[in-house]
Formats: sequence, structure tokens, C-alpha cells
Amino acid sequence: MTISVQSPWPVQIASSQKLRDVRISPDGSMVLYQVQPFYKSDRFVSELWLAFTDVPQSARPLTNGLFYDRAGVFHPNGKQVVFLSDRHSPGRAAHIYVLGLTGGAAVQSEPAPLLSSPGTKAVLAFEISPDSRFLAFSSDDETSPEEIRKVEEKDDARVFGGRDGTTQRFARLRVYSFEKGTVSTLGGIRKDRHIESFTWSPDSKRILYRLRDGRGSEFTEREVILESVSIKNTDDPSCALGSYPRSPSGQNIWIPSGRIISLQSYEPRNPLDARALFVQHIDEAASSLNGTERMYGLSEDAVRVVNIAGTCHRHGGVAVEVCSGVETSIDVISYEKNHNLMRFTLFRTHQEAIWFGAWDARRVVDEDGNISYIFAAVLSSGVTHRPPNVYTGRVTGKGREVTETLQLSSHLQWLADAPVVATEVFQWTTRDGTVLSGVVRYPPGYDASQGRLPTVLCIHGGPYRRDILGDVPVHALDQRAKRRSIDYMPYFCNWREFLALEGYLVISPNYRGSQGRGHDFAHAASQGIGAYDWPDCESMVDEVIRRGLADPARLGVAGWSHGGSLTAWGVTKTKDRFKAAIVGAGASNWEGMVMESGSPELETEIGQSAPWGCDGLERSTRKTSPIHCVAGVATAVLILHGERDERVPVGQAIGLYRGLKRRASERGKQSAQLVIYPREPHGFVERKHAEDVLMRVLSHLDTWL
Repeated sequence: MTISVQSPWPVQIASSQKLRDVRISPDGSMVLYQVQPFYKSDRFVSELWLAFTDVPQSARPLTNGLFYDRAGVFHPNGKQVVFLSDRHSPGRAAHIYVLGLTGGAAVQSEPAPLLSSPGTKAVLAFEISPDSRFLAFSSDDETSPEEIRKVEEKDDARVFGGRDGTTQRFARLRVYSFEKGTVSTLGGIRKDRHIESFTWSPDSKRILYRLRDGRGSEFTEREVILESVSIKNTDDPSCALGSYPRSPSGQNIWIPSGRIISLQSYEPRNPLDARALFVQHIDEAASSLNGTERMYGLSEDAVRVVNIAGTCHRHGGVAVEVCSGVETSIDVISYEKNHNLMRFTLFRTHQEAIWFGAWDARRVVDEDGNISYIFAAVLSSGVTHRPPNVYTGRVTGKGREVTETLQLSSHLQWLADAPVVATEVFQWTTRDGTVLSGVVRYPPGYDASQGRLPTVLCIHGGPYRRDILGDVPVHALDQRAKRRSIDYMPYFCNWREFLALEGYLVISPNYRGSQGRGHDFAHAASQGIGAYDWPDCESMVDEVIRRGLADPARLGVAGWSHGGSLTAWGVTKTKDRFKAAIVGAGASNWEGMVMESGSPELETEIGQSAPWGCDGLERSTRKTSPIHCVAGVATAVLILHGERDERVPVGQAIGLYRGLKRRASERGKQSAQLVIYPREPHGFVERKHAEDVLMRVLSHLDTWL
């Protein structure tokens, strides 16, 4: 089928770049970051860029963009950049490369491989020791001749469990010596578990690491073991320190004051909860943990943490990204003399948003002993109509906040040239008295005299995510503080500003289960789909109709991932309230999700039951599965799904389509459409598919609304 769409935005969005992996040099003078196309044409490529923190518009490419250069960091000496790349064999396994610097410029035309014999297996992650003498990395063992023979002969059965053992491959932890140029595998670590993450001790003598039962996402919801091992002798036994009920978010950080820092659920066993910062004390022998402190997570969420001090601070410290409502701040937490805690806000959003995790912070001490704090991030602003770019800010002394930022790069100019979309943060009260906030986006040039608009309810995924514009004030119910905005972070399944540009009123609720309001709000998702999330979403629809903004006869609903699941839930419950719907990578049968998804424990929480937990007569999950409620649906449903989606298997889409074609109303049967994209996982990676999704979404809404 040929889609007739005249909009320029699908091609523009699908050909956009994303900026990520921001890193500040040890002396605070430079910023390294990665520029990568959102979607690939043939294979993944990306390039590393470098900028000076005190020179505006100083960003320039450090590598040529012909290969997949990524995960770049500065060597502690500040004279080299170390990164992963496939430049030895494009499109194949990643190896470690080094590029020398002098005065911020490369001293060689081509990066050099770090290892003389890197092997065929990909390096999964690496970290340089604080004393700069070693580099730890994780990778699989090389394939044995016997394994190669079995693959060639198609004797490659995949085995899970049982007395025969497993055919799963587990990552091993290895250490490279810069002085000797040698690699050693740490043999004291058990071989029946997968290395999930690792970090160095402040004195560079030990490595702290986490082990889990397997490398798939399913195993992140099971017990994770925490151990440490000495690098002095490669066969030294490991030391067990404890365990987590589930995988923490990101890697642990070990700071010089003898503290291990991690991000976990506020109640660690809860898969659906706000994140909090946990601080545990480790003894001098690095043999046991004790005394746990918990910060954040009660009324706001800690979502990312970085080591801020390096080797320049005796006791160490971290910077934490904190979400509070629609605001984001970067807090510094450090331990001073007598181990007294110091905490202050280094940066907070005012008229901008921070791209997901694309920031860094560092504490720097100059030759005269003066302390400064440097912040760098990918920021965008709807208020000032700025696309994502790298900005820095610096303060001298402790406890001060960055008030001015310096723009270092000029990417994504087409976004700055796009029409302006008026946007407001929207607040309302649900029937049970809960005050919620969301975002409303208006078509360009909208004014109240135009009357009611065709409206699309765009639901975010997660559910632990949120819709924000940056730090925009939340006003009272009868006030509107409109802000100029465009989607400065576009991608294939974020249709909010894209649809507003095409003439739709777009509403996006932060329903219960979302990020930014702490434990009780996030943990509400554990009551199951449909308990709070969908009623919250529908209550925003009711409110925009009550205020005269939305046309009740021209309503649509759309979402991806959990947003797609809620869309499927909503249209099968309301039957005909929404004239059109887009279910992107959404679940339609929670029993099937628990059995086949990559995260069965999480899906059990959302669906409220596992099929193996019920007897043959019980049907407790039927109330939480859209597939059981498709009868009579009159909404025109477009179902979009990736063929290789492990997060939400494609059978969820096929089942929903079959159900609609058999049990929906005549309008629902005739209008239902399923589109499956070959090779695509949960988040799409191919450019033509991204274009196709955007064009189909617009065409479907234009046709049925």
C-alpha cells in the first residue's frame, strides 16, 4: 500500500541525530560526546565530538563518522580518549581503541586498537582504574573449535537449565595493564554467572562487580550477587559482599570515604517503584557492607548517578539526576571532613530539558587549590526554541548553583527552523481527588476562536516515564501559561509535537505509575493495568473537553510500549469513544506477556497474575487483558509492531488484530490494520521503518478522525 502523506516531518525526524554519552575531562577543560543517527540505513555508525568547556561553539568531530565509535571516555591523564569501535570490521564486534590528544586535537590520523590480539568477541563494557594503570573490561570467552564445529554442522541446540547445564554464554571480567600491554582474566570469579556490571575501588586494587543468573533482561528481576576481587593475583578468590533482590539501575560507584552507592527501587523488591539513592558502608578490608542510607525516592526520584570527584577528593562524591514533578535538577552529594554529608543543587532546569542521561559533572581542583564544579549536558528548550545541543556551566566553590550555561555545539538546526507549537503544562483533579499534571500541545497559530479541535491522547510508555517540557511552571486550573515548544528530541514513536504540527490538539498525561512524584505515585502501577493509569488518562480527556478545547466527536488515542498497552486497554473498554487508535508495540494478553516477554516478573506485576499461579478454573487475569474485550470495538485501530520484539513479542499484535477482525463492530473490523516491521526490536533502528511508522500514524488519524 502506498501512503499519501505530504508532511515533511517523517523524513526529517527519521534522518535526525541524537547526542549522548557526555563526558568531562579530568581537568574540566574539555567535553567529549557522541553524535549518532537515530536510525541506520545499512549499519550503525556514530562519531565522537570534542569541545572546550569555556569556548562557545567549539565542538568539532574527533572521528570521521564512518564507523560505530561510541562509549568514549577520557584517560585519567587527559591526554587520550578511549572508546569502543567496529572500525577493524564494520558492523561486527566492538573492540577498544585509543586516540591521543594534544591541546584538544588528535595527534594521530587514525585511532589505534588497545589490544594487540583483541579476538573476535565484543567488548561489552570497560572502565579505566583511578590510578590510570589498568583497564577492566568484560567480554565473552572465545568460541572453542568444538563450538565452531557444532555451529557449522547445525548441532546448535540452545539449552536452559537441567542437569546438562546451560548453553548460555556469560561475560568474563578481564584486566589490561597499560604498562605491560597484557590482558589477564580474573579467574577467582565464579563462571556460572554473568558479569552484569563492575567498577574500580578508589585505590585501584580491587574491582567491585555484580553477577546474575543470565544475560537476558529476565534475569534483572532475580537476585543479583555483589562481590569484589583483588587484581593482584588473577586467581585470588572473590569476596562475597551481599546481594540485591533485583538489578540496581546502572553500575555501582565506590567512593574513597568507604561507601558503595547504587540506584534501586525505593522498596528494592518492587519492580514498579520510584528510584532512590542507596549508600552502604564497606569496611577497610573490603569484605563486608553495613549501614544503609536511603536518599530521595519518597516524593521525588533519583534516576542517574555519576562519580563527580575522580581522584581529586579525599572522601569522594557523586552527582545525582533528580526528577521532581516536571522539574529536573542535578544534586551534588559529597562527604567532607569527619565524614559530614554535604548536599547542594548544582544545576536545575528552568526553560530547558535534559536529554535522557546525556550529562556529566565533575569536581576540579586547580594548582592553587581552588575548587570548582563543572556541569555539561545535552539541553533543549521549547521556551527559547532551541534544539538539543551541548551546554556547560561552571561554579567556583561549594554549594553554588549554575545560573548561566555556554552553548558548545550547533546540531539539529532544522528543529530550530520548524514552526512553533504552543504548549502548556496542564493540571487537573481526578474523580478520587488526585491532582495530576500533563502536557497540552496546540497546532501552530492556534487561538481560542478556532473552537474545539480534533484531539489525540498520546500516552507515554514505561510506565515509569514522564512527559515534560523542561521546567515550566504548573499553574492553577483556570490559568494557562503557554510556552513555545517543538519536539526537540524526536524519534519514531514520539508523535506529540509531530501531530500538533499537523493540526491536532495533543494531550499527554502523567498518570499514576509515572516518574517524578516519588514512591506512592510510582508504586500505584503495581495495582495493575487499568486500576489507576487508564482512568487517569481518560480523566484528562474529560477535562480538555470540559474546558472547550477538544472535540468529543473527534478523539484519537495512541502510544508505544506501555502506552500502546494502555491504548489497547482503553479502546476495548470504551468501544467507540475514540474514533482512531494507534497501538504501538503494545500488550493485548497479559498471560502471554508473562509467558513470553523478556521481563516476566514485571509483566506479572502489571497484569496482576502469572498463569502458573492459577488453578484450571481461575480466570483472574481476564479483567486485565484487552484481547478478552474486543467484542463490539468500533474504533479504527492501527497496530504497529517489530518482528523481533523481545520486550513485547509480536504475537501480542497478531492476537489483537485477529480478535478485532473477528469480534469488533463492522467499522472496527473493516478499519483494523496490522503492520509488522521485519528485523525490528522493541525500539526501531532502521530509517525507512521509522519514516513508515510516522507516515502511517498521520495517514491513519487523518483518515479516521
